[in-house]
Amino acid sequence: MSRLERGYRRLLLAYPRAYRRARGDEIVTTLLEGAPPDRVRPPAGDAWDLIRGGLRQRFAPPHGRGYAVVALVCAAAVAYLALGGAIRLTTASESSKDTLFIAGATLLPPEAPVYGDQERMLTTFGGPTLIDLSYAQRPRSLDDLAVEARARAIADGWLAGPIEARRFTLERDGQQRVVTVTDALPAEPTAGVSVHSRYPWPAPLLPVGIAAVVLGGLAGWLAGAWTLRRFRSRTPAGQLLIALTGAPGLLLVGAVAVSTAAELDVSGLTVFTGTLPEGMGLAALVLTPLLAASLPADDPAAAPRPPTDLVRVGIRVVTAAHLAFAAAIATVLVTFTVRMLATGADRVAMLSGAHDPKDLLPLPVYAAVMVLFYIGIVLSPLLLLVSMPLLGVGRGRVSPVAWRVLLAAAISAVVLPALLFTPYGGDASVWFMD
Repeated sequence: MSRLERGYRRLLLAYPRAYRRARGDEIVTTLLEGAPPDRVRPPAGDAWDLIRGGLRQRFAPPHGRGYAVVALVCAAAVAYLALGGAIRLTTASESSKDTLFIAGATLLPPEAPVYGDQERMLTTFGGPTLIDLSYAQRPRSLDDLAVEARARAIADGWLAGPIEARRFTLERDGQQRVVTVTDALPAEPTAGVSVHSRYPWPAPLLPVGIAAVVLGGLAGWLAGAWTLRRFRSRTPAGQLLIALTGAPGLLLVGAVAVSTAAELDVSGLTVFTGTLPEGMGLAALVLTPLLAASLPADDPAAAPRPPTDLVRVGIRVVTAAHLAFAAAIATVLVTFTVRMLATGADRVAMLSGAHDPKDLLPLPVYAAVMVLFYIGIVLSPLLLLVSMPLLGVGRGRVSPVAWRVLLAAAISAVVLPALLFTPYGGDASVWFMD
């Protein structure tokens, strides 16, 4: 083997092994035939073409606009998660929930017994750090409470804006707060204060955040393209498993990213207000490439299989998904109703924390229902984009029973999520997920 051939073969290492086995000798032979007799090293142009082509083969998504869109979504999701890690790294000193809770409690009447909750979204910088505080209203009106809270803040050194609809802003040393005084619980003599806190940008955040977005986006693109290339070579069953793992992960991370950017306040139906959906999405994104790497590849040399009726397979898969999500949502509504009837409590008492849903369901069952409930709220209505066409084209392709089951499952995907947006369903959702 000549020195020139060894140089070309070293450059071919940029290509995947399967590609080198299939076309490596052909590429090297073509390059050697076109090289002058006295050439001993690959020219820079050939080296660049081989490296660029090899990287494209390794990391470019499969041909097709849909694959490119999925790779871009993967890049955006990983960039978002990398930004969250950078924010947590650069704002660690501002992450004390106890300090934030005490600071919010100073706005309340000193004699008031205070209880409440607080949360901080994983990728949120400084805020919205949400603190919900409830306390006895006494004979004061809500307007008087807002005036008193603003006065205490001014006495504590805050610059306060005017009160509008019992809401005012506070600012001090770059930190901003939005304070809202509301009825905490209907039909109860209590009031609530919601405090959204923001903090000034620390100096390292801008360069670290930019680097995290760029590197995270690049890593997400490469990982997504790598996974998609292996997705194409897997068996149909493996492709289905990869898709059912990766798609919900991207949807969950994307929904949390949108809600974080928009600072959505979803009181009532508490969806995507904490870190659980984000953690579930991250776990699914990590599991997806592992599945793509471990599942067996399709063997083109194997005996040909009978043609698969994709309509029949699609009806089975979509029906199973609809029914799983419907079962989770129905479980939440039924357990809420059963617990309320068995204890004689009203809806306000159910939300007080005295009636834990884990008293009715074992922890593994509760966790499974919670995961399906979260995912089902998002995916169940979206699956109608698939199940409705299948109802039209599949009526003559499956048995009448299978078609009717899919119809009932599709109806449940409309009715059950809609019930969660009623006052009763919203209370059931809050009770179960609290």
